[in-house]
Amino acid sequence: MIPSRVAPHSHGRRGASLVEVLIVVVVVGLFGLVALMALPRGREDARLALCGRNLMQIGQALAWYDGAVGHLPMIPPAGEDGPGPLPTLLGQLGLGDLRSFDGTGKVPSGTPTATPSASFVAGFVCPSDPNARPGPFPAPVSYRADAGPGADGQGGPFSFGRVTRIAEAEAGAGADFTSAFSERLAGSGTPPSLPAIDYMEVPGPVGVDSCPSGSPESWRVDAGSTWEKAGWTSTLFNHALRPNASPSCLAADGRTARMGASSGHARRVNVLMLGGSVRGVTPDIDPEIWKTLGTMESRGRAAKPSESE
Repeated sequence: MIPSRVAPHSHGRRGASLVEVLIVVVVVGLFGLVALMALPRGREDARLALCGRNLMQIGQALAWYDGAVGHLPMIPPAGEDGPGPLPTLLGQLGLGDLRSFDGTGKVPSGTPTATPSASFVAGFVCPSDPNARPGPFPAPVSYRADAGPGADGQGGPFSFGRVTRIAEAEAGAGADFTSAFSERLAGSGTPPSLPAIDYMEVPGPVGVDSCPSGSPESWRVDAGSTWEKAGWTSTLFNHALRPNASPSCLAADGRTARMGASSGHARRVNVLMLGGSVRGVTPDIDPEIWKTLGTMESRGRAAKPSESE
């Protein structure tokens, strides 16, 4: 008779206890929670990077325009209609948008075209600006040209009626110490008014230190509604207000304003300098340093903001 085999005795083998299962579940849950919490931050980091690239592309186009034409796009005198700097760039580069411009001067057609009509251009909006999308406005824009340090729209590279060259800025405050463009959130499009997004239209003139008092009916919700025309409503900003400060206001005649920079990023507004770099500026930047960055006049070169400022 062949003896039957007996399964060897298994020493120390047992099932997982309830406590061990619970520990594994908790650890896996914590890893999952950390991953979920990191997702929004990762998305915002990507939006922030894309917004910075948009501004850098505008900076490359400005440098090319200045080299080809001999000066930056000119803003019409206060109160006069005319194209803003962004359609002027597109027209001179022979482009419908900036995505096909590589910044090397190799323009697809090389032939200036008519000023493009107002439409949605992806490179002119920041993905963290919730209202800068097709729908509320036909041609929303998240980026504004620097008209100067104060309410009168003078002293900056895009002052009313001024012909400016990058070399002029370099000889003054320095191109890397003078802002060219900054973020500015598009308007809400519908009530209620939001101080960091919308603005007040006031009788004016707008003063140096504050906006005139306005009634609830004075709020306007069309900030950044189009990049086609020059003016405080959509094209220009100044350094009279610190970033993300409120309220912004505009005189009814369009000649004076306190139109501040703002963004949808957490404690950071991207600012394009005339030298081509993009800096992150925080809302608590010293007001005098912020005003200095808005002018082409030399006021000391210690005003350059750091990447985290």
